[in-house]
Amino acid sequence: MRTEEKIRKYLPTKNVIQLATARDNQPWACNVHYFSDEDLNLYWISEPGRRHSLEIQDNKKVAAVIKIHENTEQENYVIGIAIEGTAQEMESFDETIAASYRDKLSKGESFVEDMKSGKKPYKFYKLTPKKFVLFDTQDFTGDPRKEWILA
Repeated sequence: MRTEEKIRKYLPTKNVIQLATARDNQPWACNVHYFSDEDLNLYWISEPGRRHSLEIQDNKKVAAVIKIHENTEQENYVIGIAIEGTAQEMESFDETIAASYRDKLSKGESFVEDMKSGKKPYKFYKLTPKKFVLFDTQDFTGDPRKEWILA
């Protein structure tokens, strides 16, 4: 299986990314729950006043990582995805993205309406990837690091 196929296979299987932002040459990392679309964009919700949200306003360049598999005694291999791209607060509410996020993360029936009405204090954010790095010691034992740069 090619690098792109593996990334497309793995992205929807996990719920949390470690998101890295930076301001004034000071990096920050946090965990956020995400949904990914067919174009490999990642979406999450956050309060606009959170540190990572504020830093994205100043510097749209972000990175993220997703742990796919950690080696164990029974399964001695590592698979992870690193992502480099840009992030931004979404300007308008998108019901399709909200519904997909709700369904993936089991947010409950009122989630979309609560987001749309402003009852929830969150905004949607979007990470547009520029580069993926797949690290896979299971299928690429001799050379586990595979880069995929998007056009």
